[in-house]
Parts: sequence; structure tokens; C-alpha cells
Amino acid sequence: MATCFLNNVYCCYLPAHCSHGLQPLENGVFNALKAAYRRELERFASLTDSALMDKVNFIRAYAKARRVGMTKKNILSGWRVTGNWPISRAKALRHPEIQQDRPNGSPRVTPEPRPYLGLDYTPQTSRQIRDLGLNKTLKTRRRYNVIAEGFKAYQQTVAAHTQRIASLEEELARLKRGKKRKAVPNPNKRFMTLGETLAGKESIPEVATRYTPVRVEFVSSSEQELESEAGSVIEVREENIPHQPTRRSQRMVKKTRVQ
Repeated sequence: MATCFLNNVYCCYLPAHCSHGLQPLENGVFNALKAAYRRELERFASLTDSALMDKVNFIRAYAKARRVGMTKKNILSGWRVTGNWPISRAKALRHPEIQQDRPNGSPRVTPEPRPYLGLDYTPQTSRQIRDLGLNKTLKTRRRYNVIAEGFKAYQQTVAAHTQRIASLEEELARLKRGKKRKAVPNPNKRFMTLGETLAGKESIPEVATRYTPVRVEFVSSSEQELESEAGSVIEVREENIPHQPTRRSQRMVKKTRVQ
């Protein structure tokens, strides 16, 4: 703020949520800028057959649109329309979005002028039928009033039927959208369930892993070392060692080694 004051720059502070009515750019420059940018996009789409807009073409289109929108005339127009400069509180207060709500929430209705009823004119409403009896005798006006009442009742019936038909059509469209055709699964594109996998697969025999004590003998020149080492037992998996003959007592057959 001090820098703006020293350089003769006037700061404009806008109230919150009022940029649509008091922001000069949104009420002047941005409208012309967006219109020019849309024209550039349409021209680009006509030349490139609806190709995607890349960064280079975006910068080119925006540069052309900026030269059209960011002009002195548009900038001054935005300040003038919002009432910021020249200062006009009336323009800001006359903004359509800050006007007081009308009573009963109904918009102002402008009565339509009654057309001239000539000889070749076909009346469309009950009021027009009554107007045909103007400047007539009392008996003729009563007849026109009776016809107008009947026509009014007929119009009400037609309006009710039209509304009923519209509601039925909407309900039918909703039911058609909700009714889906049952999809037939393709066996080549779906995953098998766990039950199907277990039913179609052959039973796998369970092979119990047993730990069999294996006696390992060490050959040594000393008989004492031979006896002490012969008693050592190592547990290994059965499938990792070659088959060796055993007795009924599950004891290994001792092989005689020749030194």
C-alpha cells in the first residue's frame, strides 16, 4: 500500500463475493477475450480436423485472443460498467443479482395485447371466444359465454391428458433404462471359482515328509576314533538322500568298507 501511494497508484478493494458485479476484468475484458479465444479454437478445429489442442497452439490462440480482448477500449468499458470509475454507486446497486426479491417469488408478467379478431380469425382461447360477442345482443353474448366455458373445460381436459401422457412417457423411459438384459458370461473370458478349480483338479497325494535317522560312518586309521564317530547320528530329509536298504526294524544295513 505504501508503494502504491508513493507511485500515485490507487488501490481498489472489492467486497467479498462481488467479483461478478464489481470486477472490471470480468465485466469487460474477459468477455471479449473468451469470445476471441473461442473463434480461434473453431478455426483451429476446422483446419486440424478436431485434433487435440497442444501447448504451442494454445499459446498462439491465446496470443491472438489477447490482442483482441486486452484493448484500452475494453478495459475502460469494464471500469465504466461496474461503476468503479467514473464512480457510480447506482450502477453497482442496479446489478440484477443484488436486486430485492419480488413478492411471492413470481416474475413480472406483461399482459399480451389482444389481437384483432377478424372474420377469418380462428379463436384459440375462451377469452377470444367471448370477445367475438362484443357489440352483440345480450342473447348472443350469453351464447358466446356458454361456448367459451365449454372450450375452457375442453382445454383443461387436454392439458390434464397432456401432463398425464408426459408423466407416463417419463416413467416408461425410466423403466427402459432400469431394465437390463441378462449378460451371458463367456467361459473363455471369466475366472474360475475356487469350487470349480477344486472340482476339476485331480486330488494331489499328500507325501508326508519324514525325518529318518541316518547313521554315518567315518573311516579312520584309529579304531577309537572309528567307534566314537560311528555313534553320531544326523537328521536329514528323506527326499534329499539316496535310497539305502533297511531292515524291518528301520535300521540301516551296515556296509563293510574295505580299507
